[in-house]
Amino acid sequence: MTTTEPSPAVHALPPLGVARERFLSGRPVPEWVPEEVLAAWRRARFFGVPHDLGEPAAVPPRPADSPLLGAARPVLERIAPALGPGPSVLLLTDARLRVLWTSGVAPGLPPCPGLSEQEVGHNSAALALRDRRRAEVHGPEHFLDVWQDVSAVSVPVLAPKSGHALGTLTVACRLCGGRPPHPQAALAEAAATAVEAELLARAGRPEQLLLDAYLRATRGEDRAVAALDGRNRLLSAAAERLASEEVLRALERTAVTARHSDPPPAPALPEDAGCTARIEVVRQDGAVLGIVAVLESRTETAPRPRPRALPALAGSSLPWRYAVERAADLARSPEPMLLTGERGTGKTALARELLGRSPVKVVDAAEAGSLEVGSLDAGSLDAGSLDAGSLDAGSLDAGSLEVGSLEGDLARWAARGPLLLRHAERLTQPAVAVLNSLLDAHPDARLLITHTPGTPPGPCLQRLLDKLAARSVTLPPLRERAEDIRELLTTLAPRPAPGSPPLTWTLDAVRALEQHPWPGNVTELAHVVQALAEHRRASGPIRRAELPDTVREGPAVRPLSPMEHAERATILETLHRHGGNKSRAAAALGIGRATLYRKLREYEG
Repeated sequence: MTTTEPSPAVHALPPLGVARERFLSGRPVPEWVPEEVLAAWRRARFFGVPHDLGEPAAVPPRPADSPLLGAARPVLERIAPALGPGPSVLLLTDARLRVLWTSGVAPGLPPCPGLSEQEVGHNSAALALRDRRRAEVHGPEHFLDVWQDVSAVSVPVLAPKSGHALGTLTVACRLCGGRPPHPQAALAEAAATAVEAELLARAGRPEQLLLDAYLRATRGEDRAVAALDGRNRLLSAAAERLASEEVLRALERTAVTARHSDPPPAPALPEDAGCTARIEVVRQDGAVLGIVAVLESRTETAPRPRPRALPALAGSSLPWRYAVERAADLARSPEPMLLTGERGTGKTALARELLGRSPVKVVDAAEAGSLEVGSLDAGSLDAGSLDAGSLDAGSLDAGSLEVGSLEGDLARWAARGPLLLRHAERLTQPAVAVLNSLLDAHPDARLLITHTPGTPPGPCLQRLLDKLAARSVTLPPLRERAEDIRELLTTLAPRPAPGSPPLTWTLDAVRALEQHPWPGNVTELAHVVQALAEHRRASGPIRRAELPDTVREGPAVRPLSPMEHAERATILETLHRHGGNKSRAAAALGIGRATLYRKLREYEG
């Protein structure tokens, strides 16, 4: 649990233990169980973690050459006596949550080689590493039986320069009631700060040069970059996803060889590596210090979109990542594509990101009524002047446009640059007929169309939607990816004035935002954030009482029965698995699409 506000589970630990027993036995769980705790239990069950996991038969040896451990050990040995005489444990893990160092003893805390959720289920170290901030987990919030009487607080340890998470520091003790923070939270934060200071002090000139080269290679983008010198590794998030352990070992061998061979040989990557590596050597006074490798997937012919480049693209939830990744895959081939979804879900923002940094021609059917037969002067539609703002009354020449001339214009648009057609649902039937004939004649036109479902489409529009069905992406509404709201709040908040703190939120306010159905999706959330930032007078984090009435009070929904809860969870899981596509989800569930829509309306909110 985060410590921004008191955990709702802390005040109900005994009942939460009963709820956990019901979960383990397969019985319905009470509705008051916090969703984040229930989700953690479900993940542990999905990973196959046994709740009665005992002491491991043999604890594997801990990494002995860890730079983090080398810097942290003298610090932690000085801090460990501050634990006091009570039963407490201080633990240090690396970025893979392998336990590097421990001090102290506590009942119910057997030796544990790792704290990843795949090994031991929900715990504060895994939560702190994922959220990159202090986290607490108490008693029955844990999945393991042996931790039911344990309270733990963890703090991430960050690299001084790059800010990458290097590991975590955890203090665990007997179960403590009351309100957070954990009684030894200050000790955990002080220990993490001291370790980070020691890491900074130990960062010598060679390591600093390697770090500087790594930062230049990443350039703030989501690039797959690895910096290695045979002892240390710096990996971007994209490199962690792309490079296997065999690839990293091959790059480390290249870094060692580079010290004695100039220029260094090309890295001998495994045949099944799935990526290539472009090497740059880092030198100091002529001596080779290490290498920086930029990795590229063998299967990619175009860069993936940068998910955090625009506010509407922020988010890491499964349905949103599925939609963005599918759209990026489709965008690699120069063919028309359809982005569909409710209003405000980010279709235009995603379209602009997919079309890249080159100039994009935009036609908005909702504003200009542009592609209507007989309503535009074909001569005015050159590649340099086509945008939504240029389609004013002065460019209209009724009756002068023929289908053939519009086909020629579309061919020129595709040749000179991509075209974004917004709000296809607002096109007239004759305009859609022209568009269909154009796509028949130019199947490789660089055309991206957005569509907001609503009223039943006419026959021409339905033909267009059917034509693009195989190259369509449905963007999930915000209510189906509520876990992205915290990230969106950070991205949508306006830049603070110099000397002013950034906009922050209490946990109660965030919960209210996550529970709101958001009929206007990301656009509506952006308006709420902007209005609060401009008009609030109080200082400190935004509280629930400051939110608009409709958001603060929450949706008025009837309580669901245990059977309805199970059905709703199954439907949402199927939707997530199919990227929000309701037709495919309905087919997978074995029900009609109309039945799926009816159930979604019943369970809305």
